[in-house]
Amino acid sequence: MNKFSGWEFMLNGDTQEFRQLATKPRSYYFNIYGGVDHWLDCPNDDFRMTTFYCDNETDSRVVWQIGHELISLFNGASILFDKNHRKASVYKLLYQGNSVDFVPREGVSALLGKPLVHQHLIDESLRNGASSSIKFPLIHLATEKKDVYFILKYLDMEGSWTTYYKLMEAVETFAAQKHIYLGTVRAVKIAFTNTANNFSLSGFDSRHGFKEITKQNNTKSMLLNEGYEFVTYMAKIYLKEAYFNK
Repeated sequence: MNKFSGWEFMLNGDTQEFRQLATKPRSYYFNIYGGVDHWLDCPNDDFRMTTFYCDNETDSRVVWQIGHELISLFNGASILFDKNHRKASVYKLLYQGNSVDFVPREGVSALLGKPLVHQHLIDESLRNGASSSIKFPLIHLATEKKDVYFILKYLDMEGSWTTYYKLMEAVETFAAQKHIYLGTVRAVKIAFTNTANNFSLSGFDSRHGFKEITKQNNTKSMLLNEGYEFVTYMAKIYLKEAYFNK
């Protein structure tokens, strides 16, 4: 358990990944541990998460929202690298070992902000996170950087042409603001936007609704998986140039 807090989030998700992360140096932003039955001295699937965002917090409703938000960022970081990654979720919240009533995710979109803890804990978390998984530096950035936050939140949404188009627009906007060249291939972008905007190609998932289906469309199109590859490639280029290529 996090020595600074009595709050524990019990997790569902990819237990193999949880087991691996539980053996890595901890990030206090998103500290995963467990997977061992100490009574029977054998592995189990009881994985938990703590975070110093819950330190000194007494309102369980707020704690639930912190958990939902961190899991959302974790899932977004996971989907950036694997479209089919099994999403994580919080199925129970404990306080000092006792179960707390469930509170669903509320429609709040805001940065978690810099944690109110000593700087040495933040520095330690950043070092440990970077040595554990590329996901943790992204989660750390997303708590304070609006551009990274938007990218991970879009990726946590349902994978659809609407979501991917919004992500493309967001990445292009952020890249323009920071003068980052994304290297987008024009023909591939045309195929992407043509599919995302055309009802006859993407059906009810089209961004602009019904169009004349009988009018033949001769522009190249792509599959949804290809759309995912296109927008995540853009996002990776942007993130690398903006934060990891210093």
